[in-house]
Amino acid sequence: VSVYNALSEEISLRHYSPKTLKAYRQWVRQFQEFLKSKDPAALDQQDVKSFLTFLAAEKSVAAPTQNQAFNALLFLYKHVLNIEFGTIKGISRTKKTQFIPVVLSRSEIDRVIAHLPEPYDLAMQLLYGCGLRVSGCDYRSASIYACRILTLTLTC
Repeated sequence: VSVYNALSEEISLRHYSPKTLKAYRQWVRQFQEFLKSKDPAALDQQDVKSFLTFLAAEKSVAAPTQNQAFNALLFLYKHVLNIEFGTIKGISRTKKTQFIPVVLSRSEIDRVIAHLPEPYDLAMQLLYGCGLRVSGCDYRSASIYACRILTLTLTC
């Protein structure tokens, strides 16, 4: 069984999101390329440390990106390869940037919803009222119109 198939099986078994599978596969692929296709049985803690340091120092990835790579490798080691590598120290970490989210005021949300025809206004009220992100909107559903309106509004 290939590492990728085993990864897919373990993620499916835990009911993780398809987006998580896609991201973790990408990180495992990059890790494999970084190690020049080293045998999975020979992987150790130093390989992870080298890769994460490479991401921070050479690739200048953002802190959340480095964390996602770490979590993907942790999952790979723990659940796919069945290797515990414990605490990893001495990794160059990317500094976390201060992110201030763009939030619409209540009156701005009301104006957006007022421009939506029925039943899309209801779908948008539910999305907003439940605190869902635009990514929580299913573009294949009947609320596609409302999702696109909100996406356009938020990105303008």
